Parts: sequence; C-alpha cells; structure tokens
Amino acid sequence: MSDAQLQFRTATFGGFQKQDVLNYIEAANQEHKEKLENLQRERDEAVQALSGLKDEAAAAKEEAQAGLQEQNRLNEEVAKLREELEQVRAELVQKDEALDTARRELEETKEKLSRAEPAAAAYEKIKDRTAGMELEAHCRAQAVQAEAEERVKKVRLEVEQWLSKVQAGYDRLRTDMDASVAHACGELDRVRTTLGHISEELGNQDGRLEQLAQACSEALGGRVPAPVPLSEDGPEH
Repeated sequence: MSDAQLQFRTATFGGFQKQDVLNYIEAANQEHKEKLENLQRERDEAVQALSGLKDEAAAAKEEAQAGLQEQNRLNEEVAKLREELEQVRAELVQKDEALDTARRELEETKEKLSRAEPAAAAYEKIKDRTAGMELEAHCRAQAVQAEAEERVKKVRLEVEQWLSKVQAGYDRLRTDMDASVAHACGELDRVRTTLGHISEELGNQDGRLEQLAQACSEALGGRVPAPVPLSEDGPEH
C-alpha cells in the first residue's frame, strides 16, 4: 500500500472519514489475505518439492544400495576370475614344463630309435623265424592234443565198460544178499516157532509135574521127599 493511499481525509468535526478508514482496513485485509495465500501456496509448493526430494533421495538411496551390492558382486566375480586366472597360469606353467619334458623325451626316443634301427632289423628276422617256430609248435601241440583226446576217449570207454561190469556184479551180489537175508529171516521165523512150541511144551510139563508132586504129597501124608543132591561129577552111589 503506497503512502498516497495512507492519507485519510479529515472530517468536519475532527478525526478521519470513516469510509477512508474502512477502505484502508479492507485494502489491508485484502493485501494480507493475498500475502497469506501466496505464503500458503509457496509452503505447499515447498512441501511438494520436499516430498519429491524425499522420494528422489529414497530412490537414490535404493540405487546406491543396489549399486553397492552390484559392486560387491562384481568384486567377488573379479576375485574369482583372478583366482581362476592364477590357476590357469599355474596350469600353463605345468603344461609348459610337461611339454618341455615331452620334447626332451621325444628327442631321446628319436636317438634311441636311430641307434636301435640295426637291432630292429635283426629283431624282424628273429621275429620271422620265431613266427615259423611258433607255427610249427602250434601244429605239434594240436597233434598232441588230438592224440591226448583220443586216449582220453579210449580210457573213458574202458572205464565205462569196467563200471558196467562192476555194476552188474554188484546187482548180482545184491540179489544174492537179498535172497540170503530172506532165507535167514525164514529160518529165524521157523526157529522162533519151534522155540514157541518148546516153551509151550515145557509149560505143560511144569503143570504135570506140579500135579504129580501134589499127588505124591497127598499119598505120603503131606511129606515131600527131599530132592537128591547132585554133585559136579554126577549122583553119588
């Protein structure tokens, strides 16, 4: 509000005109209201901007954490790759050493082969002679084997014939033994029967002797004569 607007007109009886004061108050309220709305709008914009900054800060923080994790993962992969590289280097060194050793051995083998060529030629001759001898020995071995098989067949046939004879003799012996056992069993049955008859007859004789002794006792008045003692040499006279 400018200074010209602050000048109030004086009234007839002292003081200022009421309308001027009211206009001033209304103008001051309107100005205050506009300032307050501007401040509220600026505050809302600041709050919105702050919220956006917070979201951006949270997103940046998440990106930083993700970047840190990715960096850690990459560091681990790099460490792993370094270890694998060291292993590959060590293997390469070993392979180089093995290759050098193989080259030296190849050179030594070539030298040995160059020195062994005369011996190899002689070996080929000996090999040919040995092959002929092996073939001849093989033929002889086959002939010996065939002869041995023929002998085995002959011996087997003789053994089978001998076994047939032994089996036949055993069968005859078994038949004779069965007949003898059957005959002996029959004789034993007859002996048992005879002994049974004799035992029965002796029982009958015991009964008769008891009857005779009882009769003699009654005839002698109840006295039974004493038996005559027998000596080892017979009865005494």
